[in-house]
Amino acid sequence: MRSRRRYIVISIILLVLVGRACLHYINPIKSFPIEGKLVFTDKYDPDAKVCIPAAYTGTNGKIEGQYRINGITKGGKGLKERVSLHPTKGVVISTQWQSSNGFQQHVLVKDGKVRSFRDKRRFRRRALCNDASNPDSLFIIESKCRMTMNEFADILSKHSTNAINLDMGRWGYGWNDKRKLSRWAAPFKSWQTNWIVIYE
Repeated sequence: MRSRRRYIVISIILLVLVGRACLHYINPIKSFPIEGKLVFTDKYDPDAKVCIPAAYTGTNGKIEGQYRINGITKGGKGLKERVSLHPTKGVVISTQWQSSNGFQQHVLVKDGKVRSFRDKRRFRRRALCNDASNPDSLFIIESKCRMTMNEFADILSKHSTNAINLDMGRWGYGWNDKRKLSRWAAPFKSWQTNWIVIYE
């Protein structure tokens, strides 16, 4: 009798786990819109409506690459492209700054074309995305399971025209209104150095 109960319990657990895995496989991402004027900042604001880590933070505790705030370019040498947050064009990816505000980060999709990466590590991923035909259509896409940057970029290309990688892991804690992101990483929020935000 006990062995039969044990068999039933184990079977139920396996069914739940397999079911979750299947759901992740069928729909491996989740997304939500970003509404309001999005800006990049190096100042933490706990009262911001939206606050999401953006550029990588280096082992030296500084923002990796160049960034631009109020028309002033700061930071050191980084990636080739710049991500400008434009007041009317939304996200603009270019080798030159196209607005007074922006940062550098890996571009996963540009003009609908998927980028490829050598990095084969699997992590949970997050990206800032938009549809070029509607500059106001900013949204965040997160992976529900661990995947490579190539896998994530391929999925993003089916949902967005442009997609920019965002910092994750222990630096991933943030929020969109009342929705908390990477809640488990909250104890490490003091490590963060930069964010994309929308103020009230």
